[in-house]
Amino acid sequence: MKRAVKGSAAVLAVICACIFGVCSKLGKALPDELTAYKDENISFTNFNTISYRNQPKKGSGADLTSDGLYRGNIELFNIIPVKSVTVRQTEKKYVVPCGTLFGIKFYAKGVAVIECCSVGADGSSVNPGKDCGLEPGDTILAIDGIEPECCGDVESITEKSGGCALRLLCRRDGHDFETEITPAQVGGSYRLGLWIRDSAAGLGTMTFFDPESGTFASLGHGICDDSTGGLLEIDRAELTRVEIAGITKGADGFPGSINGYFADEPPLGAATVNSDCGLYGELSYPIVNAEPVEVATIQEIHRGKAQILCTLDGGEPKLYDIEITKVDYDEKNKTKNLQIIATDEELISKTGGIIQGMSGSPILQNGKLAGAVTHVLITNSVKGYGIFAQNMFDEMEKARN
Repeated sequence: MKRAVKGSAAVLAVICACIFGVCSKLGKALPDELTAYKDENISFTNFNTISYRNQPKKGSGADLTSDGLYRGNIELFNIIPVKSVTVRQTEKKYVVPCGTLFGIKFYAKGVAVIECCSVGADGSSVNPGKDCGLEPGDTILAIDGIEPECCGDVESITEKSGGCALRLLCRRDGHDFETEITPAQVGGSYRLGLWIRDSAAGLGTMTFFDPESGTFASLGHGICDDSTGGLLEIDRAELTRVEIAGITKGADGFPGSINGYFADEPPLGAATVNSDCGLYGELSYPIVNAEPVEVATIQEIHRGKAQILCTLDGGEPKLYDIEITKVDYDEKNKTKNLQIIATDEELISKTGGIIQGMSGSPILQNGKLAGAVTHVLITNSVKGYGIFAQNMFDEMEKARN
């Protein structure tokens, strides 16, 4: 009898340890904060044994806080607590998915320092930028109180200095600082020895717009400075239509691209925010004629069949089949929530899979907007990554406010 009891206790201990291990692993995989629609219970489509009850129940620990957030437990089999989470209840959100290719012209605030170079004759060369403490990635906001709008302004101010020190107002990593730079005389001219840039341009795909406010979300990732790797700080940016000139097919180890040129037409709109989760702003007018769709909450998105909406020729945006192979709730990497693979034979035939220019292409699943394409997997051209549409919508609301 005692042996039987001991055996049962050992088995129970093993079972408890296994459940604890499973709960611990699930807890790390699941998010800390959720968005839920009012009067609806939450369940994770990828984990059909995991759920959260919106309405407090006895012993669940759920509680409505003063800021309107629920706090409670995600449970395994509706019984075993997995982790404590915060839930924000909201009304359902609807947006118009686009999939439209567009061009973007960026105009930076001030001029960006790309590199500090030595100037002057051999043996007497100096590096004015490095000597005054400038670094690649810095932005020059003002020179002797004058705000340069382009690289030409910097050259003009430098020539007029006569070699006298110039006071610079600069920005680095979001913090402003001042320094003095002394131009070097080279022949009959004066030089700062700075490689600078005042604007940039590129192509991307519009993800969605809100017909009520006219605001849009695109790209699904930020526009980064090629030289510094940091987010490009923009003063203003114009959106324009693009004429597609052709497609460079992707292959393993080689990312393809959509190639095009800016149409000579009035701007589609203006971008005002360049964030880690995409480019946001206002449209001058609706660019697609489509019905709004519901934005899926992150717990609704699951592995399996889906579609992307993108423009690959001169026609309208078109749907292509893909498969979502992984859903990642890691809040530290918001632009790679989804792993996707192209399965559409027409898409693969045209592009080789996921290519540059598709960033921002809407991902639709079960009639809802699930996310947007963000990156191509260079080692395998048919694979890529995506961001949750909910993350982009939340970022758009921040930009709008």
